[in-house]
Amino acid sequence: MNPDNRVIWDGQRKGWLESWYFIIHDRKTGTAFWLRYTLVSPKDGPAFAGLWAFEFRPGEAPVAAREIFAEGEFRADPFKHDIHIGPGRMTDEAVSARLRGETLAAWNLSFKPYPVTYFAAPPLFRAFSSSHFSIPTPRTKFTGTISIAGRTYSLDGAPGCQGHFATPGLGKGWTWAHATEFEEGAGFAEAVAPGPGLVASVGVAWGGRTWPGNTLGALAGGRLEGSDWKRTFRAETSEGPVTWEIEGSPAQAIGVEYSDPTGQKLYCYNTLLASSVIRCGAVSLRSKGTTVLEISSELPRLDVPVALRAAVAPVPRGGGGHH
Repeated sequence: MNPDNRVIWDGQRKGWLESWYFIIHDRKTGTAFWLRYTLVSPKDGPAFAGLWAFEFRPGEAPVAAREIFAEGEFRADPFKHDIHIGPGRMTDEAVSARLRGETLAAWNLSFKPYPVTYFAAPPLFRAFSSSHFSIPTPRTKFTGTISIAGRTYSLDGAPGCQGHFATPGLGKGWTWAHATEFEEGAGFAEAVAPGPGLVASVGVAWGGRTWPGNTLGALAGGRLEGSDWKRTFRAETSEGPVTWEIEGSPAQAIGVEYSDPTGQKLYCYNTLLASSVIRCGAVSLRSKGTTVLEISSELPRLDVPVALRAAVAPVPRGGGGHH
């Protein structure tokens, strides 16, 4: 098993948020999917878990599905990556679930784990941080079926990734980007910044080469520029400069109202259909309609409606409640 996917919550701690997520792009239809397995242990009240699914279909408004489960419906094997939330299960090579909320969704997918975990922060930062953020599988291919809102997709080698984060609080906001599909060939890119003008982590792997933006030097010199749905990440890595220009559309983004374990609200806006160009010295990598762009803030935006409010969890009913 990949130890970076092992559950961190000890079953007792109050004030904890943990999530495993999957980003998948169906090249046949241009549709993208964001699947999540979540665990929340708030400061006040019982812990609960959830299954989430988002569909991003070109030219249409995104669709969200969510189902909440009581703490007893969350099970994790401490010795291997085998996590259950209600009817949902996730292992090192397979992921499945069935959601029975207002929007029905189901998936049954297989994939191969990536040999090396990608970390946005350098080891020194991780050693002293109370939060965990990793991409155990920064690039892979998914095969199987996904159904959501009455539509069923058959996937055969659809590119995507899998990540894991755990934290006592969400902070004040961030900008995050990920790409696993380039016109120039297989690779991946990952970038995150707490805000414009501040430090930024920007890493790229392509063609057998790596531009490591997660070292202390690159992180300190990294920058995020731009606003709204045009963002540019810059970094000076040991392999040369990296510039990542990203543009998304609010019409193809979805808004979610989150709450961290302390009860503080945070608004997150995400599109999986952004386009971008990465320049690593003389190398240019293009990702058309297959870039993830996520923008979060303490205040809601006016250009994207909030489609799902997760600030207060619904009370689970019969072991599995519905949003």
